[in-house]
Amino acid sequence: MIYLDLDDDIKPWLGIDVLNTTHDANLTIIADAIEQSVLNYVETTFELTEVEGEILDGNISDVILPLNTPVNSVEGLYFFPEVDGSGGSVVDPSEYKATREAIYLKYANSPKGRATVRVDYTYGYDGLPADVKLMMLQTVEAEWRRKGNKSLGIGGRSKKDESESYINDMGQWDERTGLPKVLISKLQAYKSFEFPSSPMSQRNW
Repeated sequence: MIYLDLDDDIKPWLGIDVLNTTHDANLTIIADAIEQSVLNYVETTFELTEVEGEILDGNISDVILPLNTPVNSVEGLYFFPEVDGSGGSVVDPSEYKATREAIYLKYANSPKGRATVRVDYTYGYDGLPADVKLMMLQTVEAEWRRKGNKSLGIGGRSKKDESESYINDMGQWDERTGLPKVLISKLQAYKSFEFPSSPMSQRNW
């Protein structure tokens, strides 16, 4: 999936005329590398993905944690599925509430045991979030300027002092991710985490 379009996003952001193809190859390489670095960091994609028949352990808790987040919708919740992952006792949608992080049972707890819960759900994002797109564009610009490509014909933005100031504003670059440290913080909300499943007290609804 390509999230940043060269002509629609990158060139307008940098102030480059779309008819100017001089820097296309280098900008494409930079943008592709940054997109991959972002996806590697958050360990997810910004697309809606359907999961059918995800089998989880029950732990006598009113909280069920799907393996992937954010949860967009729950198509089915079942207790005691068959050994092959099919079937199971249907939990009525009125008996649970789905949030982006978890599924909360309203009136009962999940059954205790290995592979006692089955979930069919959709997770992910319906397109690239605006703040992540902004972060990608800022990183493309910072990387471009950091490599010394400052003469883009974009007026005041191409001045040496402004270029160096912009790069310094990005802060230090993280060696592991290849992204500016100050921008990594914007990705924290989208990073995929594996939460431990532990019993919690029953909620009142």
